Amino acid sequence: MVDDAVPTRAELVRLYLDTLRARMDPDEFRLLGRLLSGAVGSLADAGDTHVVAVGEQQPSRQVQEEFLAVLSIVATGTIEHRLVDLGDGAVTVLDVDAAENPEAVGRMREWAARQRARGAGQEDAG
Repeated sequence: MVDDAVPTRAELVRLYLDTLRARMDPDEFRLLGRLLSGAVGSLADAGDTHVVAVGEQQPSRQVQEEFLAVLSIVATGTIEHRLVDLGDGAVTVLDVDAAENPEAVGRMREWAARQRARGAGQEDAG
């Protein structure tokens, strides 16, 4: 039966984007689309560093979070994830089990704090 078919990653992304289109500001949705296009292009490039050019218009928190949500669907093939605040404006995406595990979230927050401290040390040295 077709109704029992598991949706592909592309279908899940398309469905998710359709819901976003209906509820997001059109300008923000267009910006999200440009960011996603840049991300897909970057991921197609060889190498370990992937950069997405933001341009002049800084994305809102909502655009940033939806960008992470869409990329997590692409990466995992599921919409079962949670955005988790890591402090100082940093956000990550975790699967539901990890997001509901205080120890796992604590480890991620500690890792993010170490990365911020390491980055601040490099900026001070430069």
